[in-house]
Amino acid sequence: MKIIKDIQYYYWASFRRKLLDEYQETYKSTYKGVVLDIGGRDRGKFEKPKNAVTKWIFADISPDNKPDIVLDITKMNMIENNSIDVISAMEVFEYVERIGDALAECHRVLKKNGKIILSIPFLHPIADDPCDLQRWTKSMWKKQLVKAGFEIEIIHEMGYFFTVLAELIKLGNKSFKYGKYLGYPFYPVLSIMAKLDKLNIIKKNKSLKLFTTGYFMIAKNS
Repeated sequence: MKIIKDIQYYYWASFRRKLLDEYQETYKSTYKGVVLDIGGRDRGKFEKPKNAVTKWIFADISPDNKPDIVLDITKMNMIENNSIDVISAMEVFEYVERIGDALAECHRVLKKNGKIILSIPFLHPIADDPCDLQRWTKSMWKKQLVKAGFEIEIIHEMGYFFTVLAELIKLGNKSFKYGKYLGYPFYPVLSIMAKLDKLNIIKKNKSLKLFTTGYFMIAKNS
């Protein structure tokens, strides 16, 4: 039932996942033409517009995930030059050792004015899926995207200080055997805490803006 799924999503999804779903929904119209969805296992609440595009290609480095194409993002030899309209790379680059090579490959396969939509964590738990390797700041991402030939259109910080704090409390609480159950009554308070980051007084605070769970970005192949 939908109501049960909504309740599970409210309590179990991280604040970062909720922001990721929110941003993908906001920029849903960006998905068009031939979409290369790298590492795109279906997670969260966002429904991918697979039926609204010309072709949706699910690519993954592991055949166990049953992708349409098995590939390494740093060496996509099976993808022709300038053949893709949109690349979706949600929560992928933290697992990539040579990010510069991956961005160069994405630039190669994208059509002129094609777009890459990506998200990456920053202050967020390390995940072994299969091997979490690194975190980059916004400044580094801007530098490397431009170096690879992209024009940056959008960069969203995924929450600031209070979202990071709420996330740490929630995830830390879940790490204890019964903590996830005992913490249920406090989750609404954490949700309110995370929403504080949407206030202008927080957005304008230089110190509180130094914290974020990660970034959501869209860049154009220039």
